[in-house]
Amino acid sequence: MEILNLAGPAYDFGAVTFAVLQECEHKRRGLVADQADLKLMAIAREKLAEVEEGYREAGGTSVYWKTLQKEVLETALPQYVESALEQNRLERNSYDVWRKGDPAARALFSLGGLVVGALIVAAPFIPIVEDAFAFFLALSCFFYPELKRLYFEYRHTRLLNRLVVQAEKYQHDPRIHISSARVDEELRAAMELPAIEPLGPRRVEAGTETGIEPPIEPQIERQIGTTEEGPPPAHPEAHGKHRGRHRG
Repeated sequence: MEILNLAGPAYDFGAVTFAVLQECEHKRRGLVADQADLKLMAIAREKLAEVEEGYREAGGTSVYWKTLQKEVLETALPQYVESALEQNRLERNSYDVWRKGDPAARALFSLGGLVVGALIVAAPFIPIVEDAFAFFLALSCFFYPELKRLYFEYRHTRLLNRLVVQAEKYQHDPRIHISSARVDEELRAAMELPAIEPLGPRRVEAGTETGIEPPIEPQIERQIGTTEEGPPPAHPEAHGKHRGRHRG
């Protein structure tokens, strides 16, 4: 049984985790290195508070939101913060490339690749049939800074996607068992219904065979012709006929 969400798919674990991580990614590059971890947690809490407002308006329950908030802050965020701090450090240091990959460094990288490629082609025990391999290796070394940047960005992006997928799987994993009492609690919180007490043993009272008293029908008092103030006034025509009889 999956974790019950009554507010719609926009507030699933995966969707909310994605929104929080996107907000943190948008602001992480402008954070100071000494306080980046605390700032990222504050950004995540602020984004969760913003999402919670819409969740409450959509009729969500507090039981589901507490579970969602715990998943984001205690499971996804610690993994993200560690990777985000490392990514910030790499970006500020040009991914630890020598001389930050300036033209002189690229020329030396290309020269080194050309020399290594020529040695590989000349080596008899390495099966390289194409002599242009050395030039391809030199060209690859020229773009070494970009290749290194692409690799670390891909690794960081893969972590973000994995955190979103894990949160979504955690919510919809059928192996996670939730007691019926918790589901009833969420439904009562959404519908604002009072808790239903369990039925006890049926008691048999004297004078009844089934132990269940018949419902009491409401007694309707019919007031025909009389009111609390007195008898109803006589009709004027009837009063005239009565006087005519006496005269006759």
